[in-house]
Amino acid sequence: MRQSPLKRHYMQDSEQNIPNSDNDLSHLMQERHLKDDIIESIHDGVIVFNPDFSVQVINPQARALLNFFNDPDHFFDDLTLFKNKKATLTFKLKDWLQQISRRVAKHPKEFFVWQRIDFDQPLKPLLFSAKPIVDENHQITSILLMIYDRRLQADADEKKRILNAALNSFDGQFITNDKGYITQPNMAFSAYTGLMREELSSMSILAWMQKQLTLKTTEEQVLRALLEDGRWSGEVEVHPNADTTFYAVLSLSMITDNHRNIECYVGTLQDITDIKQAQAEVEYLAFYDELTGLANRRLLLEHLEHTLLHHMRHRTYSALMFLDLDRFKNTNDTFGHTAGDELLKTTAYRLKEHLRAEDTIARLGGDEFVILTHMDAPSLELATQHALTLSNKIMDALCEDYIIMDQTLKNSVSIGVCCFPLHQHETPEELIGFADMAMYESKKLGRNRVHFYDQTLSESIQNRHALERSLNNAVIEEEFELFFQPQFNLNEELVSAEALIRWKHPTLGLISPSEFIPIAEDGRQILKIGQYVIRESFLKAKEWHEKYGLKNLSINISPIQFHETSFVAGLRSLQEETGVSPELITLEVTEGILISEMELALRKMAALEEMGYKFSIDDFGTGYSSLSYFQKLPIRELKIDKSFVFRIPASQEDIAIIDTILNLAKSKQLQIVAEGVETREQVDFFKNTQASVRDKLLIQGFHFSKPLDASAFEERFFHA
Repeated sequence: MRQSPLKRHYMQDSEQNIPNSDNDLSHLMQERHLKDDIIESIHDGVIVFNPDFSVQVINPQARALLNFFNDPDHFFDDLTLFKNKKATLTFKLKDWLQQISRRVAKHPKEFFVWQRIDFDQPLKPLLFSAKPIVDENHQITSILLMIYDRRLQADADEKKRILNAALNSFDGQFITNDKGYITQPNMAFSAYTGLMREELSSMSILAWMQKQLTLKTTEEQVLRALLEDGRWSGEVEVHPNADTTFYAVLSLSMITDNHRNIECYVGTLQDITDIKQAQAEVEYLAFYDELTGLANRRLLLEHLEHTLLHHMRHRTYSALMFLDLDRFKNTNDTFGHTAGDELLKTTAYRLKEHLRAEDTIARLGGDEFVILTHMDAPSLELATQHALTLSNKIMDALCEDYIIMDQTLKNSVSIGVCCFPLHQHETPEELIGFADMAMYESKKLGRNRVHFYDQTLSESIQNRHALERSLNNAVIEEEFELFFQPQFNLNEELVSAEALIRWKHPTLGLISPSEFIPIAEDGRQILKIGQYVIRESFLKAKEWHEKYGLKNLSINISPIQFHETSFVAGLRSLQEETGVSPELITLEVTEGILISEMELALRKMAALEEMGYKFSIDDFGTGYSSLSYFQKLPIRELKIDKSFVFRIPASQEDIAIIDTILNLAKSKQLQIVAEGVETREQVDFFKNTQASVRDKLLIQGFHFSKPLDASAFEERFFHA
């Protein structure tokens, strides 16, 4: 029969002390076998060392735990042990046993170690317990080492630490018993709910939910999910008391054994109030205007889409109104953007005051507002009538004085209206575009009025877009040409001329400046066109002065061009390029240039006057005629707008306006140019004005000549 290592060891030991009788030998053998069986049957590892630390006994469990199956003579060499789980501090077992053997203690010494068996496997946790064995003379006869497997305990400890960390987190955590009663709430859960452990211990999950939660689902669906899936999670409202509500995500898990017996429930309550508020703010910014609190374009389009479908389905009608504040930019430029923002907020408030709650008021940006009315009118005619009444009501409200930053501001509004549905295929974007077209038409007609959309507006816009495309592709030097209109004194002698741009379109023919200049200003093509006008005018002014003695040529300057930061430098560069004398040039600007950014305009005009240029105010009397700028700006000339000249001498009102302008020019020693003179009666009217201003008065118009190209102008006025 094969003998175990332990039995062989004891047999060898017994041979050294052979008893005197067979009975004694038998008794000793039985005792040795019994010890052997006991050691081998122990579930933990057992190693007995001799006093010199050689292995005396090692049971199979110790070999298995240490993964040691080699010769015991190399026992310590083949072990890789660490003091920590990260395997950064080594543990020397032999050194530790030597320390223990030096001081014999009554109780075993213990040490928790980690063994590395393979780099691909986790370290194994072991507990070593060692004690020296001594005889009656207190001499060490052996050292006993017990080895305990602590993997299960280490796993349990780690899970406990994780659970404790979870229960100590900022999220509310709780564990119930198998009946669902909350037995282990953490501090955060008690803080969120206002319920202490004692109160919660008598409360089931369901009772707590009924007491403090508002669910987005039913309790039955929660219970069904727990029974079927073992877990449920959802957004809830938590009401700790009557005055407090916060938002959270509640997660529940049902823990069962292998036989589906419920052991406990685990719950987590995560506060998401900040997230909900952030989401609400994002949603607000996505659908509402931050300054005024009105709907933005996105929300307007959604409402308009639903409204359009409603009216198509029920064959009813409503109206879309596009509002734009008149001269809002002037308010911004004069009083600052803070005042402009206050004006916009006050406008929004007045609109909400005069409209119903079901109407949608939106701000598209800048000073543009859109109103979507909900009329359900049975006919397009009735919708139009209601829209007109409402538009007039809105105009009255918005034209009242505004008190902004202790300033009294006056304002007006231009309104475009599109009643809809017009046909079966228009989109919300198209309807807004139609109302926008109508609004621009109201501005063209003089502002502060209402205009309704019709099909001809679409055709007009299409024509405008065609001109825009043509402008973008136009070759300035080939398609544009300067024309000139003479200016005469009251003796009907040629004194000056005005340069005027004309566009000779390759297919559309000659296009009036009144058609393409506004488009060119909107698209900023006016910068290239303006540079062309100035260069050609400089060349012609120099040529005509040298050949014919003409002393002045007037050039119109676009506001877009004037407000360019490089305007003065660009003018100086063209002057050097052409060699023109600035004294031969009058720069015609509108009052709008002077009102918008007056300080900047003052610096530019002062610099140009110092260079020798003269300034004329074109279309005087048609804009914001604030006389304060006469005291600041270097103005040499006023041009009476042709709208005042057109009805004289029949119109006494226009005569009074012209007399006022003449008296103003006289007091400031300014030259006057009356443009738009078309009849002999108008010429005679100006010849009969007061003598003190006659030598300062020039007349210009079709009565003398329409604008001519350079060759025709020379032929008629210089070669006649």
